[in-house]
Amino acid sequence: MRITLVTLIILLISSCSIPFLKEDIKKISYSEYKNLLETNNDDKFKFNGKLSFFINKKGQTGKIFWEHKNDKDIIHILNPFNTKVAEIILLNSEKKISINFAKDNKQNSDQIISKIFGDEKNIFILKQFITRPPSIINNKNKILINYQSWNIYYHGKKVFGNKLLPNIIEFEKNNVYLKIFISEWTS
Repeated sequence: MRITLVTLIILLISSCSIPFLKEDIKKISYSEYKNLLETNNDDKFKFNGKLSFFINKKGQTGKIFWEHKNDKDIIHILNPFNTKVAEIILLNSEKKISINFAKDNKQNSDQIISKIFGDEKNIFILKQFITRPPSIINNKNKILINYQSWNIYYHGKKVFGNKLLPNIIEFEKNNVYLKIFISEWTS
């Protein structure tokens, strides 16, 4: 009797949770994504969030502070203890990038960029995916965009002032995984 009762309870619980296990994914192409972009592009913005970054299942979590103004992006990456890990500078008009690591973590930024992103120009495309999400984001679906071997996922939505943004943006490619949680945005 107990076994039957326990089995029925497990079946009831599992059957109630099945619809929530499979998240609806809406797939759109890169050309559809470009058509779904807002027409205005922010001249300046700041955003704060959390991130997790993994290569070959080894990685770190931390915080991200991103500021864009005067055609330049400055991105601060901090570990969970608020110690700066790196500062990334994007010069948009010149399509140049530089990474300055913390003193105790000197590495060759060119090698890291090529290992993770392949080419510097890909970083600017990924920046576009972060700062200009498609206008169809909502709370019910996960949106997937495939772009040159990258899978870009958008989860949920938040509104900051007049800016509609996802709760979470994920980037996956081969053994590289980047997840950004947007906490605050100001224009």
